[in-house]
Amino acid sequence: MEPDWAHLLPELVSIISKKISIIKEYVNLRAVCKPWRETLTPRPLHLPHQVPWLMLPRGSPDDFRKNGIDDSYITFYDLSRSTIHRFELPFLSGKYICGSSHGWLILEHDYRLSLLNPITRTSIKLPSFSDVSTNLVIGYKRKRSDSFNEKRRYKRCIRKVILSSNPSEPGCVVVARFKSLGSLLYYCRIGDSSWTKLRADVGQNPALSPMWDFIFQNNLVFTMNFKGEVTIYDLENLSVKTFPSRLMLNNACYNLVQGVGEFGGPLVVKHSVDSEKTSFSVYEWVNNGEPKWCQVKNIGKQVLFINLFKSLPVLSSANLQLENWQGNQICYHAWRPMTSEYFQIDINCVNLESRKDVENIHSPTDEFPRKSGATLWLTPSLI
Repeated sequence: MEPDWAHLLPELVSIISKKISIIKEYVNLRAVCKPWRETLTPRPLHLPHQVPWLMLPRGSPDDFRKNGIDDSYITFYDLSRSTIHRFELPFLSGKYICGSSHGWLILEHDYRLSLLNPITRTSIKLPSFSDVSTNLVIGYKRKRSDSFNEKRRYKRCIRKVILSSNPSEPGCVVVARFKSLGSLLYYCRIGDSSWTKLRADVGQNPALSPMWDFIFQNNLVFTMNFKGEVTIYDLENLSVKTFPSRLMLNNACYNLVQGVGEFGGPLVVKHSVDSEKTSFSVYEWVNNGEPKWCQVKNIGKQVLFINLFKSLPVLSSANLQLENWQGNQICYHAWRPMTSEYFQIDINCVNLESRKDVENIHSPTDEFPRKSGATLWLTPSLI
């Protein structure tokens, strides 16, 4: 007789689950049968940090609506296994994806943000921001063929959003930057009914020094402007401090990334393209009496996953320590034109100290229309 795996002792099923280190395999294990699903927790804590998935380009809700295409699907490229994961998520329909943080997607729709975990399909609605500014709503000029009663097209209001922690944990803070409000930031906590503006530093003039990027680090919000100046917001005591910087931005682009270095400050990754070659420099924010940016060439066992951009940043990057990966690396993706209408995505990895490319990094083979939306890294999470 063939064995009935559904009657396997729960203790043995639990032991098997501890041998699994990849989220997708754990999800498949729980899907074997009902007894196994009842035995295994849906939120395992033993899984190591996961290699981020790359969300492949997709169109905007307006494009999907115009072409009559279902926009409830989303596709990820699993870098660790060179495989594609496709999810049908009805909650995604009609919404803009404006970032990811702690394994959750940040969605925008009708003057409201929502959080969605694509693995667990859990969603969280955040307060409406329709009353944050009267300048958020931007109409568009109708063509004569448009119906007079047609609803105005919704245009995105959010430039970037970050989370302080996993939103399922108590005290999670959401910080958002609006497109029409320059360098001002607003925040809310899960369960709040409205957004609160972060207090600006005395003498700070956002118009003279517009913000470049911002990030959470050690429960503090760090922002950096075009001069390299750093402003630190403490949401507990509502204090704010600004520090000068000798970091020369020049014409390069920068990403702020959470750091785990010796001084516990954030990292800034400078990247520039010269003769079709992307070069990187990494600086750590050191505050040991004289706060400043210090260049580092070794970030230990960490791997930085960077979203490259040519204008103001929209999406967050990730800093992880991964099993079976050599450290001190920067992983990034670039768009490679194939024809005048289509492009492919190249995923590259470079050693920060030797400046040499890491081999055996596979890229997706799909081709995407040039009008497709942005890509982003998502670190899969079951929490």
